[in-house]
Formats: sequence, structure tokens, C-alpha cells
Amino acid sequence: MGKIIRSININAKLADVWPYFTDSQKIADWLMPNTFEALQGSKFTMDCPPEAGAGEVVECQVKQLKPPKNGMAQLVYTWVINNPYTETLLELELVETAGTTRVNLCHSGWELGQSDHKTRHEMGWDHLLINALIPLIEV
Repeated sequence: MGKIIRSININAKLADVWPYFTDSQKIADWLMPNTFEALQGSKFTMDCPPEAGAGEVVECQVKQLKPPKNGMAQLVYTWVINNPYTETLLELELVETAGTTRVNLCHSGWELGQSDHKTRHEMGWDHLLINALIPLIEV
């Protein structure tokens, strides 16, 4: 199975970065409209607009949620798209060091034959993390 792995550094404290992954409105500001609730086990959707991707609803479920503690935080959720059917896992780890936060993203579960879909997601994560997320936080 293939993985998409990305890491970025954000010049902000973990407490300032974490809400951009756990607050529905802040997630919508950089990623896409959603019904996210920061509760382990909760199901939610993300509405991927056609101009940004497949125009599909992404169905998700929070598998792990560890709020900031001792300079670390973690969020893991499923990422399911129906056309073409793709079930993957998104893992986010945030680590604060000296007032900056490193965001480590791993989007895994890509099967053989899904290379085009995986490539679109790779380009999407590159754009969203660098061009959408960082400018919102590093004001």
C-alpha cells in the first residue's frame, strides 16, 4: 500500500496550530467545508468542491484524538471517497519545539491501481499545507 508523507514547520505554538485541525470553521478555512467534531469515534463529512478535487463528499471517522500535552498532539481519521471507492487513513502528528510546530501528515492505504487518485491527493496536500494552512496561522 502506498503512503503520502508530508511535514511542514509552522512558526506558531502548538496551542495556536491545533484548532486548525480540530475546529470545524478553521478546518473549512484551509481544507474544505465539514461537519467535524473533536470527539473520538465521531463520524463527519468533508465537502470537496469540484474546483479543488473530485467534487465528492469525503466520509470520515475520528479514530484517535490526543489533544496537546507535553508539546505533542495527534489526530487520526478515516478518509473514504465513493467515486472511485477509496478507503484511506489520515494521520496527523503535531510536535512543538521552541515555539514552532512541526506537522507530520501520513495519508496511507492507497492500493495498486489508485496511482492517479493518490497523485491528485499528493498535489492537493502540497498545495493546502503550504499555500492555505501556513498563511492562515503565520499572520
